[in-house]
Amino acid sequence: MEKLLREKGLKVTKGRLEVLKILQQARVPMCAMDVFNETPRAISASLSTVYRILNQLTEAGILQVSLEQEESTYYEMKGDHHHYIVCARCGKLAPIDDCPIDALDEHIMRATGYAITGHRFQLEGICPDCLKK
Repeated sequence: MEKLLREKGLKVTKGRLEVLKILQQARVPMCAMDVFNETPRAISASLSTVYRILNQLTEAGILQVSLEQEESTYYEMKGDHHHYIVCARCGKLAPIDDCPIDALDEHIMRATGYAITGHRFQLEGICPDCLKK
């Protein structure tokens, strides 16, 4: 991770390394509050610091915004190309295994000449647990 930060022109700090470690180990995207709650207070004592680090790492192309839900932005490591369905009741995330947009990207690139650099796709629904209630 240290090498990656340096390659992107960022100073190696304990906070940046911890945020990267947390997101690299995460099974689903995380919002700033989730990352803050996992970060030892000795490394990052404030939520605003976590927000700043997430924004810096996203601008540097190390992280990507994967979804937005209830006024929260969720982050994951860049290159982890995933899409999710989100329960509208409890907020639980479930990954969508295959990207349903890749074929559409190809069609749009051929039709417009644009080089598509990314996309976001998010579905909302009610999870099986909430449907049982």
